[in-house]
Amino acid sequence: MRYSQVKDPWYTKKTWAEISKSALINNLRVIRSHIPEPGVVLAPVVKADAYGHCADLVVPVLEEAGVRWLFVATIDEAIALRQGGARSEILIFGTTKSEHVPYLKRYRLTQSVVSAAEVSAFARASEKTGGPPLEVHVKLDTGMTRLGLLTDDRNRDGAVRTMLALLDERSLKVTGVYSHLASPDTDPEYTALQRERFLLTLDAAQRQGFPRVTRHLASSSAIAGQSSFHFDMVRPGIVLYGGKAAPEGEAWRKLRPVMTVKTVIEQVGQVAAGTRVSYGGTYVTDRESFLAVVNMGYGDGLSRQLSNCGAFFSRGRMLPIRGRVCMDRCIVDVTDTPDVAVGDEVLLFGEEGGFRQNASDLAALYGTIDYELFTNINERVPRILVD
Repeated sequence: MRYSQVKDPWYTKKTWAEISKSALINNLRVIRSHIPEPGVVLAPVVKADAYGHCADLVVPVLEEAGVRWLFVATIDEAIALRQGGARSEILIFGTTKSEHVPYLKRYRLTQSVVSAAEVSAFARASEKTGGPPLEVHVKLDTGMTRLGLLTDDRNRDGAVRTMLALLDERSLKVTGVYSHLASPDTDPEYTALQRERFLLTLDAAQRQGFPRVTRHLASSSAIAGQSSFHFDMVRPGIVLYGGKAAPEGEAWRKLRPVMTVKTVIEQVGQVAAGTRVSYGGTYVTDRESFLAVVNMGYGDGLSRQLSNCGAFFSRGRMLPIRGRVCMDRCIVDVTDTPDVAVGDEVLLFGEEGGFRQNASDLAALYGTIDYELFTNINERVPRILVD
């Protein structure tokens, strides 16, 4: 199900996520500044509904800014983009059943091939469907140990044979070869090994007649300062949305958060010292306190693991979460911010008025990453395109 889009979020005054068009365009500009080679294509990853940002809002902005390639995880995501009006070329990272080849052709989608068995299955289905050949990209497993043709020394010859077998299938057209880096942000030696396996496999295949097609390897953490990984195309994901990626520091300093999550104060009350708060009484006030009920809970994507450790912000001031996060709301301490009142907007993460709370910092409080935080903000939280 697609994330909801409400033209006017203020009619409920509950919880919403503002998606900043200007931040998205800014981040595209920053990414492009790290791609000095002429002709290298910038191809954003918009899987998981644009990392939870709402692809129906994000994709038109990207295409208006000149993007012509998009990457998704599933055929369902790809079809949803087409039905939403996307004009770009779309590559599906994941597997697709061969019986769905008619849909791949109908919606002009490029499919990844990850095994020898898929070559024959897709070829038969494509021939039966008729029309132009099905366009495919070959996925090589250079060390992620996930999907793709294995390319270590033991298995490289088999990968090459599968690549060459594609050339014999007139109902298929190979337009690209790619792989996925496992640790570009933490292990440069292993990343270099993956690049070497990628090149050795391509070289071996091309010496036996495999054509020169589009090659891509670099995700977010292999873009800045790593032009040897760019090849013909780069695939920015988390950095497009202003999230955290290597290398940290100056390279990505100018990125802006695209998503800002806000909610409102429902109630404010004064309680005595020794008062138990929320389910299970896991927090007990140590002084006379003012507590506020915030209209966001785990039913909206606020992790229960933020109980007693997370916070919201009011005009840049921290409002610590007290007690367990509930399904629809939680409680925050406003004792030190006495001007907070019912109806006030508060921020969970994002950017507002010069104040920024990074999603990665919030995610670190409960041992996860901003990717998960973004995609966990669920569909009952409307996404609103702003500025």
